[in-house]
Amino acid sequence: MKAPVTSVGDCSLVPDLLGTSRPQGWSELRLAAESAVQHRDLPTTKDEDWKYSDLRELKALTLAPGQPATLDIKDRILPEARGTRLVFINGHYDPHHSCTSALPQGVRLLHLASVSEAATQLGSLLIPDGSDFFANLNSARFLDGAYIFVPKNVKVEAPLHLLFLSHSSDKATISQPRIIVVVESGAEVELIEEYAGDGTYFTNSCVEIFVGENAELRHERIQRESADAFHISNLRAKISRDGRYHSRTISFGASFSRQTPQISIQGTGADVILDGLALLNGTQVADTHSILDHTQPDCTSHQLHKAIVDDEARAVFNGRIFVRRGAHGTDARQQSRNLLLSEKARVDTKPQLEIDTDDVKCAHGAAIGQLDPEELFYLQSRGLNDQAARNLLTYGFAADLLAHIPVASLRRQLRQAVMERTNATDLGELA
Repeated sequence: MKAPVTSVGDCSLVPDLLGTSRPQGWSELRLAAESAVQHRDLPTTKDEDWKYSDLRELKALTLAPGQPATLDIKDRILPEARGTRLVFINGHYDPHHSCTSALPQGVRLLHLASVSEAATQLGSLLIPDGSDFFANLNSARFLDGAYIFVPKNVKVEAPLHLLFLSHSSDKATISQPRIIVVVESGAEVELIEEYAGDGTYFTNSCVEIFVGENAELRHERIQRESADAFHISNLRAKISRDGRYHSRTISFGASFSRQTPQISIQGTGADVILDGLALLNGTQVADTHSILDHTQPDCTSHQLHKAIVDDEARAVFNGRIFVRRGAHGTDARQQSRNLLLSEKARVDTKPQLEIDTDDVKCAHGAAIGQLDPEELFYLQSRGLNDQAARNLLTYGFAADLLAHIPVASLRRQLRQAVMERTNATDLGELA
């Protein structure tokens, strides 16, 4: 069945392209979410959480659901994940390019529409209500996505790679992937969640993550959408006792992108790292609204968010850390560091701490500036011309976050992308 063209703000129900193959457990969630988006429109700059993000260009688009397509993905295959990869094109599972032959016994890496048991976790962290239009829209109308299950005490050596590609030609399209990740107690896994494409399209993704006791999830999130794309992502994670969730979000693409990770730290001794890097030029806008919620004692969270902003681009960061009553022994640190490369570039940053208990170590801060004249002078005194010195310092500003990416091929790809964007092509030996 072919779905009609619809606008983002038009909340009439988009027909279900999965037909009878959709797991029955989805129905209650989808109906509740559809009710939450009915008669509502997109957020505007009058909404506090969207005051710096104008969605009029997105609202003006007429969108059609993405159709299955055939794309060449050889340049996007990571050697480390040749047998642990799921590929989706225009929101549809692509079995031809997916390969899960190298999974350890008991580990599940499946497309969501084929997994009936995922209904027990689906929507438990992203409950349909009136608080987030795009999360509700995804819950109401997603077609497929990924389901990851790592059983107790299993350590997965190879990274799991989720690759979401979009391609549009004559008309703008929309895809709404849904991801559920369950890492049981004592398990460890590395996940790469990647988005890319070409043309004009809208990606609206939702991720729900469950990290069990003494489990570890290392999560690389790569947004390399086309220059004409729109990307909005909602992530919710629940971290249990002694669990470890280390996440890094890299945003290079999209005309407009927004990341909204919300991490609920619900077990004593849990550890969370939530880092991000946005590299923007032209008229790009990248918006990050994050929440780290400490509800139990003796937990740690460290967040470093960086933005490099050139031309007339704009970066927005609003990071909130809550330390609830009784969460003593919390160690929470948050930094927003931003580099402006032009007079018209803009950064709006607002780190926040809300502490409702004693005996904690908490700190936050923000810095917005240009390249250091003394550092430029030092490099020029060593023989670099002005532009080469600027390129080297700009690359260096981003390089420390990229250096910690454990998957070597991905790390090289991202370093090369930063070098190209910063014109630091003479630094190839560092990759």
